[in-house]
Amino acid sequence: MVWNPWDKKAKAMSDFGDDEYKHMLCVEAAAIEKPITLKPGEEWKGRLELSTVPSSYYSGQLDPVRVVHGS
Repeated sequence: MVWNPWDKKAKAMSDFGDDEYKHMLCVEAAAIEKPITLKPGEEWKGRLELSTVPSSYYSGQLDPVRVVHGS
């Protein structure tokens, strides 16, 4: 699961600066395809494996200024 609190929730978080949402992305493990339902006291262990791939932004193929300004 990938999420960001965005502006309103960021302002409500005591340990998060009002504008920090602009510079963060949270990646968390989630059981999406087969949801897990636990009864009180039960435990479940999962595993998250992350890998990186080359970004067109960093390879020079994508100019962020042109994307933002539509040129």
